[in-house]
Amino acid sequence: MQTPPIQALLFDVGGVILRTEDPAPREALARQYGMSRADLEKLVFASPAALAAERGEADETAVWDFVARTLRLSAPQLTAFREQFWAGDRVDTALLAFLAEARPRVRTGLLSNAWTRDLRALLCAFGAPADLLDRAVEVWLTSSMLGARKPDPRAFAAALAHLGASAGQTVFVDDFVENVEGARRAGLVGVHFQTTAQALETLRRLLENAWSR
Repeated sequence: MQTPPIQALLFDVGGVILRTEDPAPREALARQYGMSRADLEKLVFASPAALAAERGEADETAVWDFVARTLRLSAPQLTAFREQFWAGDRVDTALLAFLAEARPRVRTGLLSNAWTRDLRALLCAFGAPADLLDRAVEVWLTSSMLGARKPDPRAFAAALAHLGASAGQTVFVDDFVENVEGARRAGLVGVHFQTTAQALETLRRLLENAWSR
């Protein structure tokens, strides 16, 4: 059976487009507060405040207030904590360049479980070139905008509606297996991100039919 042409590419952000490439700052921060890096990241990303912010029920301030209360941080200490927590994160410009290359032939979008409603500003703050973002991404979506977190099928349905694409002709890329499996249950073509090279090889293979004449 012939593979249907791909209409859209939908990428996660954290762990895919924006990744912690240098673990040293978070590991040092974890040691400073007497915990493992995993526990540090759980404190920031998996608290009730953080999950509420991802659903759009709270804002980012509530997340950092929770961290400050838990660790008994002063305002200057919290500022230093936040700066060091993000210090090892880098934007993957190779993935953005791929999206920019693909965009004339397919729709492109980002779908992130995120506290922010402005992914573009977030990526620019981490050094992503503004012109590359504008060429690479058409649709910017976060769970806080949609009121639903991946792998909730409502998040994927909303993304498809914004892209104007069908599920079976949309490729979704995420580093969390549960999100990839959720996308597949919703009918999308799921790709589990592990490395940039692996993801690009898989994506180019999937798009080969759509790009061939």
